[in-house]
Amino acid sequence: MANTTRNQEKADPASESYEDHLSLHFDRNNPRSGDREFSAEDEVIQYLIQNADVDELVTSMQSAGWIDFEPLIAEQKTRIVLEGNRRLAALRLLADEGTRNRLGYKIPNNGSIPTLPKEVRVRWVKDRAEARAFIAFKHINGPFKWDALAKAKYAAQWLEEDKNLDRVSKQIGDTHNTVLRLVNGWRVLEEATKEGFDLADITARRFNFSHLYTALARPNTRSFLGLPEDPNTLLPKNPVPKSNRDQLSELMDWLFGQTKRGKQHVIKSQNPDLNRLVKVLGSKQASAVLRSTKNFDRAFEIVEPAALRFEEALLGAANIAEKALGLVSHFDPPNQPTLSDTIKGLAGTVRALRDQMRSKSDKDDEL
Repeated sequence: MANTTRNQEKADPASESYEDHLSLHFDRNNPRSGDREFSAEDEVIQYLIQNADVDELVTSMQSAGWIDFEPLIAEQKTRIVLEGNRRLAALRLLADEGTRNRLGYKIPNNGSIPTLPKEVRVRWVKDRAEARAFIAFKHINGPFKWDALAKAKYAAQWLEEDKNLDRVSKQIGDTHNTVLRLVNGWRVLEEATKEGFDLADITARRFNFSHLYTALARPNTRSFLGLPEDPNTLLPKNPVPKSNRDQLSELMDWLFGQTKRGKQHVIKSQNPDLNRLVKVLGSKQASAVLRSTKNFDRAFEIVEPAALRFEEALLGAANIAEKALGLVSHFDPPNQPTLSDTIKGLAGTVRALRDQMRSKSDKDDEL
């Protein structure tokens, strides 16, 4: 280990030193946590265990020890770690029995504990702004990318200080439009959360943040929520007018669902369901049907002409049939005896469909 007498020196901003890891604090405003708020550091560690593969890092440290490949980045005044919370969590769990006991954490691999440093290398910064360029490069377009929600939160926090979207986009290393959409999505999500939306209570299998920020770029969605017409407008905080807060709750329910309130999401996949929902939002009648019946298909029928639905269904059936044809060599007659009956029924359906389409074409020609 490096000379720990450096510990005794007063570190200037942007300098490095070796510090007792127990004296460092977790970031309760970490972009990884999305809209979650933490009242205690143990909650941060628990969240990282459940959502950031800390077990994987613990296992790695059991076999290779603590590898000092880069320093943690911490704010000097508060000793809050701005970059390296996952590494700090793994180290804390292995090194501190009290933390393990409070969280009920069981060390993998029969509880083996490797030789660990008491002190870790820390690079000090005076505030979050000083650390942003490095963190953005690493986690937004670098080797350890965050998901879209974490990127959105980070960009939105940066914009609260800098105010210049072009400059922030360039420093993050992403396009103006991408950062704009992410931040707009984050600000609408923040408002929805204040209105009672609970990200931990969704009925969808996972929170696809892209559903929200993609929908917000569409005119129908913006009109439904009372947002500015121009999708290239950077939304302020709390962008949805009070008169449209009910619509905001409805949109979040239809996108993601809420278990405790008995609201089931209708979006199963972004294509085609998201496009269909956006079309429904553009019709007061279709929105009312979805609201009252909870039947997404019935609501969509109001805004989509029957001819287009027929075309979509037929093209989809043709695509699925082609996929099945490509797999026919794997047909196993002894173990799949009913499939022969299935294909006979399918052939009959196709013939009936062909005959009816041909008959209609002949009648149209007569006219």
